[in-house]
Amino acid sequence: MPPSTIMFLRHAEKPGEAGPPLGVDRHGQNDPHSLSVQGWTRAGALAALFDSVPSERRPGLARPARVIATEPTHDYKSKRERDTATPTAHRLHVTIESDFTHKDAAAAATSILAEDEDALVVWHHGSMPELLSHFPIRNSSDIPAQWPEDRFDLIWTLARGTSDDYTFATVNQDLLADDVT
Repeated sequence: MPPSTIMFLRHAEKPGEAGPPLGVDRHGQNDPHSLSVQGWTRAGALAALFDSVPSERRPGLARPARVIATEPTHDYKSKRERDTATPTAHRLHVTIESDFTHKDAAAAATSILAEDEDALVVWHHGSMPELLSHFPIRNSSDIPAQWPEDRFDLIWTLARGTSDDYTFATVNQDLLADDVT
């Protein structure tokens, strides 16, 4: 049976294109392929969020038993997806599944649907709609054509109904001071 809830995140905040904020690795060393300091702050806040759901304050979210994050490749060097997923995986005591690059949408969807555990997927925002196209979604016309470029504070969710199809929804994270509520 497929999972009841699947949650999708874009990686947290990234470095500036030509200057501050800088990207830093988990040791605080400059790394243009990692998160900015605000991104690391969001990643930590997400860990606390996913450790405290389900809750009345956060309808539509579930405590993930699987955490999936894309891996860097020779062509796509970003470590931000894995950086964003790491604090949540550590806090929930689950291993990050990193078998997929952002170009492996169909294989990732097949893997997610093959297990009945609720999943958190941290994926490249540019290919997020393509990833969702591989899931049976009854309201697929509600899925935005693209993840908003300036939004790091969203969670896209799929909730399974009585059949094996899903309903898409968007949840605002409401974690950091500048998040849209």
